[in-house]
Formats: sequence, C-alpha cells, structure tokens
Amino acid sequence: MGIEDERTRKELIFNEEQLLKNSIRNDAGKIAELLEDNCTEFTASGKQNRYRPGELFGNVDGESYIDSNTVRLVDLSENCKLLLYVAAKVNKNTRMKSNCSSIWKKIDGKWKMVFHQGTNCSE
Repeated sequence: MGIEDERTRKELIFNEEQLLKNSIRNDAGKIAELLEDNCTEFTASGKQNRYRPGELFGNVDGESYIDSNTVRLVDLSENCKLLLYVAAKVNKNTRMKSNCSSIWKKIDGKWKMVFHQGTNCSE
C-alpha cells in the first residue's frame, strides 16, 4: 500500500470512528461534513435509511469501536473507496459484532460517505 493509500485509509477510519460518537451523531453540521446528501444505510435489522441534510442520528448506548485488525480498503476508483471492517459494540455485559462496509467518495476535496451497511455477526 502506497503512502497516499495509507493516508486515505487512516482518514476514512477516523471518519467512521467519528460517526460512532454521540457528540457527532447529535451535531447536524458534523454529520453533514461526513455524509453525502442522500447517503443510504442498510441497518443490521434490515431497515433502509436515507440521510437528509439536517437530520440527527441520536445516541448510541454503550461504546462502539472498529477492530483495526479487520480493516480493508478497496480502491473502486481514484475518488471512490470501499472500507470494510468489523465493528464491536459493548453495552453493559453484552458485546455484539458487525461486519461493516462503507463507500466513500471524494467530493470537493473531502471524503463523504455515500453508502453504509452493517450486518450482525457471531463472535
């Protein structure tokens, strides 16, 4: 992986981690910086969400994090990347893992998420 690819990988992981924080999830301006208008998400429960500017995501119970050992960056084009990883959510005495995939597109010099899917998986 070249230096530019590694820089992009780190930036996209950072962006994903931001979206796991309640402080970001409840700030419409911060969400708008990270998501493209009409970003689509397929949730673990099978629900489809389409982001609209100004919407908030709300709080997430517990702590979520990305398992850095699982991250893969797939080059779809110069300005479009697929980020694959396993996320874990810990809440009280339970831990749940999800296989996640996000498509990020560089728009006006900034990476913005255009698609996300999370699928629950076993430990």
